[in-house]
Amino acid sequence: MFWQRFKKKISDEFNLKKQADELGLKVWQTPSFLFIAMGLVIIIAIGGVYFVSKNYDSPEILVISESAVVAVLFSIGNLIISSVDQLARANKMKTEFVSVASHQLKTPIAEINWQIELLLSKFPGGLSEKQQLLIGQIAHSSQKMARLVNDLLDVAHIDQGKLALAKEDVDLCVIVKEAIVNQHPFAISAGVEIKSFCPLASPNVSVDRKRVGVVLDNLLSNAIKYTKREGTVEIFLETKENTVQVHIRDDGVGIPSREQHDIFKKFFRSNNAMKNNTDGTGLGLYIAKNIIEQSGGKLWFQSIENIGSDFFFSLPTIKKVT
Repeated sequence: MFWQRFKKKISDEFNLKKQADELGLKVWQTPSFLFIAMGLVIIIAIGGVYFVSKNYDSPEILVISESAVVAVLFSIGNLIISSVDQLARANKMKTEFVSVASHQLKTPIAEINWQIELLLSKFPGGLSEKQQLLIGQIAHSSQKMARLVNDLLDVAHIDQGKLALAKEDVDLCVIVKEAIVNQHPFAISAGVEIKSFCPLASPNVSVDRKRVGVVLDNLLSNAIKYTKREGTVEIFLETKENTVQVHIRDDGVGIPSREQHDIFKKFFRSNNAMKNNTDGTGLGLYIAKNIIEQSGGKLWFQSIENIGSDFFFSLPTIKKVT
């Protein structure tokens, strides 16, 4: 199994055509091609020095050949450093642009929501069924836009190392119940039942209540989204030694084993998501993993294609002072 994964990773790394298509570059511009080319240059340069040292006794020639190799290696190193610097600057500019653009989008989205609320309060009983349907569609689209903007802001903050957590002592079971209430309308429209199992008494955790709520919303909405009608999503909360563990199980489409190592990457969406025509940005799990890890916990999963998925996260409990 390990050997197969290793061979696949190597073949993917050196599939120059595939890499060029994915990055939108020419083959000779891909990282793997440059890696091979630089490796060949270094090998040829070192081989040249070895040849000179074996066939020429003149110290001047040996010094010149060694100096040439040093110059080649210095040039390659400088090229790599320059490329990394340009990449870092471009990545910083991209992150800053996403952050600024997301902040700017928040204002018009808030205005749309305010206008919808004003319209509904002004004409509570005077709207026709068609008008109510149209306003509902506008409100739904506005909520999706707001969520996308919030996700982009969170990603920008994570990339900049500036994701702030306002921690407070809270019962995790309460946050779980709030998330179930939030996802209940979506579950009804999808024809999916949510079952929850919380202990009567569970120890508190020190977390950002809003952020952990986002994690639960992401995990629950994914479970509902990829579960067929009349399916079931279950959420369990269990205390284990010094941690509280949340377990979300679905009997949906599952995640192909070949794609599981990419599941927490930014913008990644599995082929199953495409086949089932589910919407999404591929940011939810990336954000969830970072929030849980910054809260001192961990997030992981198990999945079998066409059987279902189990997502888990654990958080440290607050130690009681004796």
